[in-house]
Amino acid sequence: MNRSALSTISKRALTLLRIGNSMKMIFTISSIGLLSAVGGCGGVPDFGGGASVVPDVTYVSASSAESGASSEAATDVAGATAATGSGVFTGKVLLSGSVNPLPALIQKGAAVKDMEVCAAVETPDERLVLGTGNSVQGVFIYLNKAPKGGKPLEIPTEAFSFDQKNCRFLPHCVVIPCGQLVKVLSADTVAHNTHTYPQKNPSVNSGVAPEDREGKLTFTYRKAESVPLSIKCDYHTWMTAYQLPVDHPYAAVTDENGQFTIPDLPAGKHSFIVWHEAADGGFVERKLAVEIKSGDTTEIQIDYPVDMLKL
Repeated sequence: MNRSALSTISKRALTLLRIGNSMKMIFTISSIGLLSAVGGCGGVPDFGGGASVVPDVTYVSASSAESGASSEAATDVAGATAATGSGVFTGKVLLSGSVNPLPALIQKGAAVKDMEVCAAVETPDERLVLGTGNSVQGVFIYLNKAPKGGKPLEIPTEAFSFDQKNCRFLPHCVVIPCGQLVKVLSADTVAHNTHTYPQKNPSVNSGVAPEDREGKLTFTYRKAESVPLSIKCDYHTWMTAYQLPVDHPYAAVTDENGQFTIPDLPAGKHSFIVWHEAADGGFVERKLAVEIKSGDTTEIQIDYPVDMLKL
């Protein structure tokens, strides 16, 4: 190839190289411009052709977003509460059939230990205390465990006073919240002994000094019991009481008229235990089915067949 041809080829190659570099530069500048348009904080990118894209975006502050979320959550909770709600369970326990009233446990003046105190008055047999219409006092009605949606247990800050007078525990039957302090008192001029028989809590077995009105003996239930536990005095063996430690507020004991009330139950179906010390095995009902409706009071009569008694 002659020198003239080589010169022509070199000039063409140089021209093509310059064109390529120019195109590369244009592409780079265009790319930078496009990225700047897209990444800018306040501008609207122009994609050419006289058309522009305006994003439909509403900016919300963090506090407003949290407020909105809280509002929605509150609405959901309020809606669930309104839909679920709570009601009251009340009623009466009646003994079905006839039974002779129990004689006094200790007659006045009876020859018993520490008779000057223990037999100073007549002591009733509290295993079965009947009121008007054969209503039964001292029957426990409770849920075995806390229901879903139920209220938390409120533990009283004041101690519960468990007293003794004329060799008799007072009260005979009671529900005690887990965590509440129990103080053991005595109004008697003779010594006593408090001995608990729990299944899940540590047992208490301690003497109580005469006329202790301060309550030097104290204890606390840490676990709920599935059935009421008995308490006895080893010095005066006829002395007995029953306490039911619970970890929820849905429990009651019938009063002198056989009545009970359990408020603030979540709406829905519940299964209650009905327990009484005079029933054979303790259970009057193991699974008493009760349906609670929101805003309503469910009232029932619990029949306690006399043939269930074991006295």
